Amino acid sequence: MQLIRSNALLRALSTCAKILRSWRRSKPTDGTALPPMTDHIARDIGLTPHQRAQMSHRWPSEQNRHPYL
Repeated sequence: MQLIRSNALLRALSTCAKILRSWRRSKPTDGTALPPMTDHIARDIGLTPHQRAQMSHRWPSEQNRHPYL
């Protein structure tokens, strides 16, 4: 009976340890954002300079900061 208890305890502890390890590992890491668009990447994608300028343009309504409001 003692052997069964110790095996069950070890199995429960190893299960808890596995859960804790996976919980620690599942946190998001920094630096997962897309890299900034460079000339080299834009050229590889096939964007023209005009299309790249259109992508970088931001209308005032698209910004979160409105200094004159």
